[in-house]
Amino acid sequence: MKYFPLLFLCSLLSSPALANKLQIQQATIASVDYVNDFAYISFDISWENSWRDTANWDAAWVFVKYRPQGQTGAWLHASLHASGHQVSAAGSLDVPADGRGAFIYRNANGAGTFSLSSLQLRWDYGADGLADGAQLDIAVLGIEMVYVPTTAFWLGDGENRAGHIYGNFEAGNTGAAFRVTSEAAITLGGGAAGSLGNNNEEGIYCCGGMLNGAGDDFNDAATQLLPAAFPKGFQAFYAMKYELTQQQYVDFLNMLSAAQAATHTSTTHFVGSSNPYSYYRYGIGGSHPNHSTAHPYAPMVYLSWAYGAAYADWSGLRPMTELEFEKACRGPLSPVMGEYPWGNANIDLSNNLTLSNIAAADEQIQTGYSTTQGNSLLTAQSQTIETVVRVGIFAANASNTGRITSGATYYGLLEMGGNCWERCVSAGHPQGRAFTGSHGDGSLHPTGYANESDWPGQFGNGYVESNLGVGYRGAGLAFPSPNLERNARISSRRLATEFWDIVLYDDGMRFVRTTN
Repeated sequence: MKYFPLLFLCSLLSSPALANKLQIQQATIASVDYVNDFAYISFDISWENSWRDTANWDAAWVFVKYRPQGQTGAWLHASLHASGHQVSAAGSLDVPADGRGAFIYRNANGAGTFSLSSLQLRWDYGADGLADGAQLDIAVLGIEMVYVPTTAFWLGDGENRAGHIYGNFEAGNTGAAFRVTSEAAITLGGGAAGSLGNNNEEGIYCCGGMLNGAGDDFNDAATQLLPAAFPKGFQAFYAMKYELTQQQYVDFLNMLSAAQAATHTSTTHFVGSSNPYSYYRYGIGGSHPNHSTAHPYAPMVYLSWAYGAAYADWSGLRPMTELEFEKACRGPLSPVMGEYPWGNANIDLSNNLTLSNIAAADEQIQTGYSTTQGNSLLTAQSQTIETVVRVGIFAANASNTGRITSGATYYGLLEMGGNCWERCVSAGHPQGRAFTGSHGDGSLHPTGYANESDWPGQFGNGYVESNLGVGYRGAGLAFPSPNLERNARISSRRLATEFWDIVLYDDGMRFVRTTN
């Protein structure tokens, strides 16, 4: 009989590391098939504020990394089998065709803390080139996600007020919203019926460029084609419930090779401050492979597209397109003029927000929380907090009464309008339109950058190294002004085509994955 020693596992997320306290514990090798070269990895999983209803559900994206014991190089991505996994009747488990991870979620409608014990994933270690005698360290990691189902939806909100329109999508040149009913190719610009235009009525100048939809390379005269392969948002996908956190980024850094980690540790977000009432709330310290952060529950900021793309590739996810951004916010509902991600045009701009339990897992808004209007972190509304706050903070408030006060999208994503800007693949740039929606494979270029060939931001070196083809949606803390709150509107494209290679204290990111 072949000998396969019990593998040593360490679960990097066995303690709370996210806003809803996703925990993966008791990870071990349950059994090994020495003939067919696969093993069952067993673990317990739980997270708070989970749900499933008639519209959608939340889930955990779980993936496995491993490394031969005694080695110091990058951890490798484990290949999961297409079937044969074991989960109790309370849970459901889906593994994509590429085997890069598994979506785990409720099997029936419900809400609250969700837990599964002794869940088992089948790992095809033979497919990863491992011999039966391998001595390995293994890590099981998870990210909270939200399911966005297949359905038609609207782009643009029909905004018609002078001074309020920032390059919003429109149907032709009518100013009306555009209906997306499939993943088929779309003609951009030209003004004809059936084409997707952008309304460039208003704009401001800053940093030498026009900060609205004027950066698009299509307009009422010029046309471009948005290919069928570009993800339009019609097809179902999962999206991260929260912006990428500092703890998630630390886990990523510590599992790279020293050379790869050095690529991502050479910028100012490793200098930071512990003061949440200043702009500079970041503070990743230590050295590889023992980086840590004083703000594990806060979003990762000062994050360039190239750095964020590396995390997406490493975790088996992919970037979000700006069309998917609007779908994730609005859902299938008819648009409301000037609406925010929480579904109406009302935002609280009156109160100075303050914090309690600073930097803790339960960091809270202490004062200034609105019980009737949409809550969002923009310095236009809060002259006290001048930095990002922990992810999920508005939904976790004791005075939260639902979607509006929590600032949640139709499908339950949080902070899509404030806290951090969202980097999305732009429809207004050739590199953006070349994106075909490929997912990360868990492996990076030796430099530490993402190396998916269709992802934007490449100069021909085989990896993502710039921001070309990626813009900003969803609003950040304080830029650009004036009228900061208008950036947070679902259809605002004020920076949708901006791709300068600078990073700021409100530059964050979240990622998605198309379903099979």
